[in-house]
Amino acid sequence: MHFFVEKIEYFRKSGVSIDYSKLFNFTSIYLDIEYLAINDLHEEGETYIALYHEGEDRVIYPFVRREFSYKGKIYSDIATPYEYGGEWATKNDLTLFSNFRKLFNEYCRQQSILTEFQRIDPFAQIPNDSYAIEECIKVKENVFIDLNKGEDEIFHDYHKNNRRDIRLAMRHNVRIEQYAPSKGSITMFKDVYYSTMDAKNTSRYYYFNEDYFKALESICENKMSVYAAFTENNVLASAALVLKKNKVAHYHLSGTNREHTKLCATNLMLHQIAMDLKQQGYDFFHLGGAASSQEGLYRFKKKFSNDRKDYYVCKRIFKPKVYDDLNQQIIKDKELYNQTIDKGFFPLYRKLIETT
Repeated sequence: MHFFVEKIEYFRKSGVSIDYSKLFNFTSIYLDIEYLAINDLHEEGETYIALYHEGEDRVIYPFVRREFSYKGKIYSDIATPYEYGGEWATKNDLTLFSNFRKLFNEYCRQQSILTEFQRIDPFAQIPNDSYAIEECIKVKENVFIDLNKGEDEIFHDYHKNNRRDIRLAMRHNVRIEQYAPSKGSITMFKDVYYSTMDAKNTSRYYYFNEDYFKALESICENKMSVYAAFTENNVLASAALVLKKNKVAHYHLSGTNREHTKLCATNLMLHQIAMDLKQQGYDFFHLGGAASSQEGLYRFKKKFSNDRKDYYVCKRIFKPKVYDDLNQQIIKDKELYNQTIDKGFFPLYRKLIETT
């Protein structure tokens, strides 16, 4: 039995005694060493990986440690890297997960980590029973397309309005192109993505920085594809980044030219992505879900499939008294007694600090 935690740089060094990269081959793209190193450029904190050995079995858990100060005191908490995470194991076994979690929770307490927030990958190798013993909450169901079905069946399973919109895009000669990661393809995507975020007045967290996009230019082609939809006049109407590994592809980021939404270019683009992934031998195309404030986006995704995966988040408090005292102190200092505060936000102190 062996448990240790290191920064991501440790696992990327050459010449370490064990070829750790092989341990990550079975995981999702969101736990892939190459992608985690890129995502580290986006996170407001440092990425670590906890690794647990129990005989031939292993548990792997990447997390981001974030520090903040309040009234001169430093606090830290952890969260899964964007977008999905959680523990992954070489064997679907509750005892294995429980043994890892006991050691990891003790590590957090020793490191004075206040809270932990996990966004669990719906395709993660996690025993269902683990949800009964951990602080996990089912948020909603995520949408995915089962690519093991035939092409005609996949199309038939689309909502009738989606089939109509795809045909409309075809009639208007919308063209779909696929690109390997490069400076040109990433720049093209980045421009339409930023304009989409600006139009939606999106949270700062979703404004992936220039370093992040620059690093994506060199990610392995078999781990990411760039898709773009063009009007018949060669104007970019929509674009998407698709992350993929181990037979599962994820609709990672997307952007839309608001001047051409009536062309339904995104509908045709997602259909083409699904068909391409099927031809490449992928089993699932994960479209994801949406925040409660984005019900329109969720309705759009549901038009592509009736297949769902449960999506859970986990919330843990390692220092309950410190957590409660900090929340009460911020409420008192900022005189927030009569303000409407989203008490469901976790950790609450981060929402309180932002409240004016």
